[in-house]
Amino acid sequence: MDTERIIESVKFLLKSVRQLSDRFVETHENLSRSFESVRGDVSDIETRLNKLEGELLNLKDQALVKADQPRKQPELPMKEEHQERLIPALNLPHESVLDVYRNTPALLEPFARSVSVSGRTLSGSIDEIELEVFAQGTSWVVELQDGEWLLLPRPGMLERQTQVESLSRLFEVSMDEPLPARVELLRPGVASVVEHGRRWYLKQKGGLGVQSDPLRLSLERRLRAIEDRLSSL
Repeated sequence: MDTERIIESVKFLLKSVRQLSDRFVETHENLSRSFESVRGDVSDIETRLNKLEGELLNLKDQALVKADQPRKQPELPMKEEHQERLIPALNLPHESVLDVYRNTPALLEPFARSVSVSGRTLSGSIDEIELEVFAQGTSWVVELQDGEWLLLPRPGMLERQTQVESLSRLFEVSMDEPLPARVELLRPGVASVVEHGRRWYLKQKGGLGVQSDPLRLSLERRLRAIEDRLSSL
């Protein structure tokens, strides 16, 4: 009798385990389907959000693009998903950006936003060096493929002594000779985002090198010599 009771108990337990197993499998399948559905919804939301962010950024950039000279179509590689953006991210490493800037800076213009030091920094209300979009700014910020932002002097700024002096807040200036001299970009600065595409903090200063321009200095010496001779007459 005890044996039969044990056998019946075992059969009952086995049946219960099978039922639990079936319920577990069913629940697991339902949960898996639910997770897949949620994952799909999340992916869809992310895609729509990225598109919306791009459209909003384009709206903000329209004023900046209109304020500047008409922009050329990008000739350098850009971030693939930025094809529709007015100002896309640039897909080049640091050293290539520096090489392009030194030789043909106009190629970087489609990827650049003009910026200047913000009024909050100039007034001393914040300690950070803050940069903000400004159509007639003295510098460019360029977004790279990996999300890093490089800071470059706006082309033409390095040709004027007063502008080089104003850039010293953003770039370390190594002077071998007093100005007038030939100024070149040694390394870009690095900025960190405060408001995407609008405001940044200076993260790392860039570097400018000032080297004497023999032809220009020779001409100035000759002009000074002529002035001295005239003044002595």
